[in-house]
Amino acid sequence: MAKISNRLGIKNIGGNQFELIMAAAHRARSYDAINVPLVATGPKRGMTALREIEAGVMPVAENREGMIEKYTTVNAKTVVEDPITIV
Repeated sequence: MAKISNRLGIKNIGGNQFELIMAAAHRARSYDAINVPLVATGPKRGMTALREIEAGVMPVAENREGMIEKYTTVNAKTVVEDPITIV
C-alpha cells in the first residue's frame, strides 16, 4: 500500500484535510484523454491525485475554481413582478 503524507498535501493545498480530500476527489474525477495525470500513475485515481498534490504539480488555484463552479448550486434569485396590483 502506498504511503501518502497528509501534512505535505495539506500544506500544498493551503487548507485542512477536508479540502485536501475534496481537491483530490475533484482532480481524480477530472482525468480523461486531455487532462492526464502529471505524476506516475498507480492503480487508483485517488492515490494518483494525492501524489500530484503532494508533489506540488497540480494547479491548485485552477482546481479550486473548478470545484467552486461545479458544486455551486445557489442561483441568483430573479424578481418576478406580481401581475395583480391592489389599488
